[in-house]
Amino acid sequence: MGAEGDGDTVTFTQTLAALKREGSNVLVTGDDAADAHRAACENLFGERLFDRRRTVVSAVRGQTTGCSHAPDDARRIEYRAPTRSTATSTSDAGPVPGAERNLTSLGNAIADAIDEADRTVEGLAPAQFRLCVDSLGPLLEAHDERSVFRFLHAVTGDVRAVDGMGHYHLTMAPDEDAVRTLEPLFDAVVELRADGEPEQRWRLVDEDAETEWLPL
Repeated sequence: MGAEGDGDTVTFTQTLAALKREGSNVLVTGDDAADAHRAACENLFGERLFDRRRTVVSAVRGQTTGCSHAPDDARRIEYRAPTRSTATSTSDAGPVPGAERNLTSLGNAIADAIDEADRTVEGLAPAQFRLCVDSLGPLLEAHDERSVFRFLHAVTGDVRAVDGMGHYHLTMAPDEDAVRTLEPLFDAVVELRADGEPEQRWRLVDEDAETEWLPL
């Protein structure tokens, strides 16, 4: 624990358990740690034995974190960001070549996936819906930080509305300006490293509490 004392450790553990139980949005950071990102993604998606409703948002342009290991039953939304002012989104059937949609359309596609999951199970249980945005990098390349912030504000709100769990990969160090700009939208920031065995370090944004480095 970064915070001192057994009481702080208990508080952190309880808060983290509540995030997993009630739903949360987590920013997953760390440069040059592709294996760690994949392992973290699998952990955050949850046990495949349970009736999770999973959606993967995949980047087509630029580096992705590699969520190809996502369950076969996961809904997939793909976006392209060929220029700084546009993004393309399609779902399930794969990307449509040449189609371009803006961030609002991408957000709407994610909202539709959440609504469909909620209808299918006649009301999602806490943490039943799981969202992975496998790389925020292409969005930040194509759009200014303010636009990406507004987009994520809407998406994280939609996830919270159904007590879902969303995790969003950004292959940057946690002290990068973009991370600092976006982190207020999230319940926790996870830093990853892969110096030998992949490791993770969690920081709760509101509590300003941090774990030690832990194995994935």
